[in-house]
Amino acid sequence: MPESPPSPAPPPASPRARRKEDARARILAEARRIVLDQGFEALTMRRIAEAAGYSAAALYLHFENRDAIARELGEAGMRGLLAALAEAGGAADPVVRLHALARAYATFGCSEPETYRLIFMEPGFAASALAGKDAAGAAAFSLLAGVFLDLESAGRLRAGQDPAALATTFWILVHGTVSLKLTCSAFLTGSQDALLSAALDSFLHGALRTDGKP
Repeated sequence: MPESPPSPAPPPASPRARRKEDARARILAEARRIVLDQGFEALTMRRIAEAAGYSAAALYLHFENRDAIARELGEAGMRGLLAALAEAGGAADPVVRLHALARAYATFGCSEPETYRLIFMEPGFAASALAGKDAAGAAAFSLLAGVFLDLESAGRLRAGQDPAALATTFWILVHGTVSLKLTCSAFLTGSQDALLSAALDSFLHGALRTDGKP
């Protein structure tokens, strides 16, 4: 049977489309820098325009308002976190998977500190950028929550444990470790992996059944 001919390559972007994409990238880069350097409250359309070398009116050709820019920045950061978690979340055993997800989450935060600070630690930013509607953020959390649903299905959780509450507590645990490593590393002298392993072992000791007993 003859092979199907390859699909034709998409036509190259027009110079106008490339200029528009370059302008959006420049605007987002400057907006990100402003938030990281001065905080979310300093992010205004006027400041972004000045930093990017555009008029304020020109910015509105690319983004509706400041919150639209914040949403784009937040979603990009969340997509990066989701990709890191998805790559790590393939183990069949839920406990093994949980440890892998914790390491992947912490590695992302510590290897991309500016992005992590932006989406999780900048006051006011996450509420405006994500507003509980970000698909990548929801998908990332569902990877964490799925571990506890699998543990429940396998009868490995202690009686009365709520998988949703455990998933939230797990996220608090790994976020706390990452944020403290970023802000108070002088006080957390242990390695990231050692800190996470100790915290997870204690957490799971209270969540999992032992010797077949609730």
